[in-house]
Amino acid sequence: MKSATAKLPKGQSYPLKPSRLEEALTSASLSVDVYLTRAPGRFFNAHFWPPSPDIPYERIYIQAGSVPSKEASEARDEVERKALPALITWISDILALDEKSPARRERQELKFY
Repeated sequence: MKSATAKLPKGQSYPLKPSRLEEALTSASLSVDVYLTRAPGRFFNAHFWPPSPDIPYERIYIQAGSVPSKEASEARDEVERKALPALITWISDILALDEKSPARRERQELKFY
């Protein structure tokens, strides 16, 4: 897994820790290229991209935003209890499809907020 994290303005925190995402992927035995970007703003989504002529492998792009620091603990708990399991299930379901399945050959998106 690769990640990039933008500097946050004062009073903001990231509820998703890259280490927790990596643990969840490893625990689920998911072997797919994952790139996480964290930036200021309230959002959390994931994109599945199938192989293309330019990039010949499947990949997942995850974009995670920030919350006010006073909400970070609650948001982190929600991410770890709800969002990460849902994300892992979503990725697992895609990768369980036959490689020739139309759903696995198309870009897909999962939005949490």
